[in-house]
Amino acid sequence: MSAHDTTGKLRLRDYQQEAIDKTWEWLQNNDGCPIIDAAVGAGKSVIMAAMMTQACEWDAAARILMITHSSQLVQQNYAKLVNLWPMAPAGIYSAALKQKDLYAQILFATIQSIYKKGYDIGRVDLILVDECHTISRKEKTMWHRFLTDVARVNKGVRMIGFSGTPWRLGEGPLIEGDDAIFHGISYRISIMDLIKRGFLVPVTTQSTGIRVETAGLKKTGGDYNIGQLTTAVDEQIETAVTDFIERGQDRRTWFIFVPSVENARHVAEAVHRHGITCEIVTADTPEAERSRILDGMRAGTIRSAVSVGTLTTGVDVPQADMIVGLRPTTSSALLIQMIGRVLRLSPETGKTNALLCDYAGWLAQHGPVDLIEPPRARGKGGEAPTKQCEVCDTKVPIHIMECPTCGFLFPAKEKEDEPVRASNLAALSTDVKPVRVPVIDMKFRRNPGRDGKPDTLRVMFSSMMQDFSKFLTFEPQANLWARKKSAEAWAQMAFLPVHQKAPESIDEAMMRKAELRVPKELTVKLAGKYPEIVGIHYE
Repeated sequence: MSAHDTTGKLRLRDYQQEAIDKTWEWLQNNDGCPIIDAAVGAGKSVIMAAMMTQACEWDAAARILMITHSSQLVQQNYAKLVNLWPMAPAGIYSAALKQKDLYAQILFATIQSIYKKGYDIGRVDLILVDECHTISRKEKTMWHRFLTDVARVNKGVRMIGFSGTPWRLGEGPLIEGDDAIFHGISYRISIMDLIKRGFLVPVTTQSTGIRVETAGLKKTGGDYNIGQLTTAVDEQIETAVTDFIERGQDRRTWFIFVPSVENARHVAEAVHRHGITCEIVTADTPEAERSRILDGMRAGTIRSAVSVGTLTTGVDVPQADMIVGLRPTTSSALLIQMIGRVLRLSPETGKTNALLCDYAGWLAQHGPVDLIEPPRARGKGGEAPTKQCEVCDTKVPIHIMECPTCGFLFPAKEKEDEPVRASNLAALSTDVKPVRVPVIDMKFRRNPGRDGKPDTLRVMFSSMMQDFSKFLTFEPQANLWARKKSAEAWAQMAFLPVHQKAPESIDEAMMRKAELRVPKELTVKLAGKYPEIVGIHYE
């Protein structure tokens, strides 16, 4: 994640240092608890270790807790601190790890082991929570009991959460609502940021021709009922295994995700019949066996592992370069965690990308992984109804009658039993192919700014299918870079060179809107919640 320089000090990546600085600043200027939203591969354990070290440099007696749900994460985070600071006054409290050093100055613990010790643990200055999305808002939980007890004993304790998916299924973003435990995002580094910086590999996908049918399945706790899902997955296993083995011939190490132990056995048996090693890992797999399997995957002696309800966090097998999705889910957080297992760099194996074999319909349901947004909390309004193009799988609003991606014309009345087509959607938004759209009209509207931000000029380009918007800003208090880009866009749209000088306010822009040309076509990228205009054409 980061390297040591010759003096023994940790050499942080630029964004890691920025995350630390921004979070200390957030704590200084705000009450409550922030979250560092750091995607897989960002080096959360490094950031935590550096923050612990810095806190102890400021106050030699600082008492720090690192709490999480996983003994594997406890081990990894403890090892990272000791690697950075060999003489760190650190200890572990975890029944699974057979260590109970309750009074260590820097204590790494699993919530399952320590939740009854909130009063016994004594003074605490700072709590770091790894994978903080595992904390429910409900009161009768281990997390609630422990945090409440610690806060009663330590009135000034501060807490920082760490997660690459800071939301929960059914509850929405962790920082929203009157009952929120966390109160702001102090820093964010995304999957796409890390790919662009060269710290993760991109993920690619191919049309598979196979899909687990989820229509009509019941939901339990907001996700698909495991019993019914097991039956649906079993119907596709033999075909899917043959397919992904062929696709994975040039791939070194595979992660396979399924919903149940029964599915896992059937997948492993089918893979074995092809002469390929495949181990099963579940939440009940003993730690020694789990370590043997993961070590074998790193060494190349075990080709694949099929996972049931585990291997989504706290797993570092950078050699893995193919993921098989046979576990449909409504949870976008779980999806990101699963795909994240294959994004890490592996220079020693020459890994340049990872392959996603999406038999679960992940991309059709959730979209490109780097554009997934937190779900809304229950009771706060649902998503607008949509339908899916049966040719290219693009998800569109229910009222659209022509697919904006491929031009497919939807029938006036949708059929009840449409066959589910293969997903060939892009795994990353950068893989979405732009399309040309004819423009028939152009309109302008003042768009009020929010949260103290200046107003913008909304330029709306109308096509036969939908409107596409471009936002320009000219107000003096607006961001300098945004004003520069807006001035460039104005100059491009102007009729004559004399009109190319940009307005200095939205009022002036509205008065001068007649100086702008209606383009012939737009090039748009239909990815994410809002289409992106990537080109404006006048010829």
